[in-house]
Amino acid sequence: MGVFLLSCATPSQEEGGLAERLKDPATVFPAFQEFIRDGLYSKAYDLVAPATKKFLSYEAFYITFASYEAPRRLVAKMEVHRAEPGKVLLCASEFGVSREVKLAKFMGRIWTLEFTPDDIDFLKGRTQEWFRLQVRRADGWHFAYPPDWTYAPLRRTCGCGK
Repeated sequence: MGVFLLSCATPSQEEGGLAERLKDPATVFPAFQEFIRDGLYSKAYDLVAPATKKFLSYEAFYITFASYEAPRRLVAKMEVHRAEPGKVLLCASEFGVSREVKLAKFMGRIWTLEFTPDDIDFLKGRTQEWFRLQVRRADGWHFAYPPDWTYAPLRRTCGCGK
């Protein structure tokens, strides 16, 4: 994993290198977002801490973060509202999410996202709630929204108040 992490980069990450970016706790989640946005799920999975990978297989990771519109939208809408060594506060007002996620050092050099089982359950629950709201607003239609459809926010603000 370490060699792969140091060599993989999307075009927007090439300048300065991915390894350099991951030395700053505030840039770990944005790098994760870029990989999810670009469909590079295995590279996003490489940004997850080894402790997380013990309970979160790649398949479960994919279902949690990329399997359909709701998890991809949640990841895209999340912002880093606070970052410090060892933890990051991720918020998404549309989903009413404000969640502190641990960060773990990998090889003593770069930060990785250390999701807990509670974090994963929380995020899956929020995406399911959001999806159910869209279905209710669409009179029971699933995945068949009109071209001018606008998603209804689950909440208007995140929990941290920013």
